[in-house]
Amino acid sequence: MSRQLRIIARIAIFSSLVFIFSYFSAFLYNVNFGFFIIFSAAFVWGLGPGIGVALIGFFLWSNFNPFGPALLPVLISQLVGGSLIAIIGLTSTWFIIPDMAVKRNLFLMILFGLLSGLFYHLPVDIVDALVYQPFWPRLIGGAIFSLITIISCGIIFPIFYPALVFMYKKEKNKSNENRFKAI
Repeated sequence: MSRQLRIIARIAIFSSLVFIFSYFSAFLYNVNFGFFIIFSAAFVWGLGPGIGVALIGFFLWSNFNPFGPALLPVLISQLVGGSLIAIIGLTSTWFIIPDMAVKRNLFLMILFGLLSGLFYHLPVDIVDALVYQPFWPRLIGGAIFSLITIISCGIIFPIFYPALVFMYKKEKNKSNENRFKAI
């Protein structure tokens, strides 16, 4: 299978995982494992696949969740917020080297988890407050719930760091195998 087909299949699988884990966030209010999945996709496969996972996964979640579809401005802000998580995932590759300085990497995963939650909620909370009014009470009230997401991402990301390392190593081994097949 060509690399492009593998990436498309992985985007589809990871997007469905974002949808499924976002669905669970309806029951675990604002604790969303989907953020880590988007982050991982961008970390392992790059910005394009990471944004693809974010856009498809959050589009599905926003339209097919138990609370009904999101209004268009809120949907767009969710897609922007998800894309920002992918950008953070790609940026983290400059700082995180799997299997090197594990304690340092775990600290960085906490930091990138907190940033992912924050950067997702900045556009979402602002647009939500603009749409549903009154702006300041809605924004301040929403910030309290957003803190749950931000803190939970700071916990989820380092816990699942071994899964990220596993995926990263598997992907690097496959690219090395394909390089030798071409010779």
